[in-house]
Amino acid sequence: MTSQTPPKRVAVVTGGSRGIGAAICRRLARDGLTTHLVYRDADEAAERVVKEITAAGGHAFSHKADVSDETQVRHLVDRVLNQDEAVHILVNNAGVIDDRLLALTKLPQWDHVLRTNLSGPFLMCRAVLPVMLEQSWGRIINISSNSVRRPGPGQTAYAASKGGLEALTRGLASEVGHKGIRVNTVAPGAIRTDMTTPLATRLGLSTAGMGWGLPEDIAGLVGFLATDDADYIQGQTITADGGRLVMRPRSSTTSL
Repeated sequence: MTSQTPPKRVAVVTGGSRGIGAAICRRLARDGLTTHLVYRDADEAAERVVKEITAAGGHAFSHKADVSDETQVRHLVDRVLNQDEAVHILVNNAGVIDDRLLALTKLPQWDHVLRTNLSGPFLMCRAVLPVMLEQSWGRIINISSNSVRRPGPGQTAYAASKGGLEALTRGLASEVGHKGIRVNTVAPGAIRTDMTTPLATRLGLSTAGMGWGLPEDIAGLVGFLATDDADYIQGQTITADGGRLVMRPRSSTTSL
């Protein structure tokens, strides 16, 4: 009997052009997945990640789309399915930070954060669920933040959007878990990226201090959750923050 090579699994990673998202794309591609990188604006950065993955022997493709736009999400998923006929892993990483005190937050600013950080994952999940249900296998991994548990001043909208994302994870897990689909959340702590570094600078903090992680620290956890080995993990929020929630900061430079 001739053994057949199992089909290569296909991953879609939103916000995949920089920071945590780019590290996740590299990790999944290194693990042998065909990786579809979704980005909104950073054309050069997205192309650079794809070239890095391809040069290392992986398979990656980039797609420009706004995940908060229902039509663009539908077309995005259609393109992936037309090319690879499957979506096995969805990583909802795309997000925005627009920190400002609640009293100074206008409704359009609030809506922008909630639409990208919460409605975007909702639209992406809804678009890929039919194919995952047909496959009887899937992994949906949402990227939240420790700001849900320890929000700083000005992070009300951001923390609310990520808290909603964690609730979405639990609700969806209860709906599709019996169909072989695992839905979990990863909540990073302070990670050095091009999105967090300007914020840290504005707050007078150093990203070189203890307590800061690297995008690869999050990518490794996402890579595990994308495998069969994580089949018994469902509806969970897993914190990866270097112990920040349980350890008293030694100085103000370790807090964000």
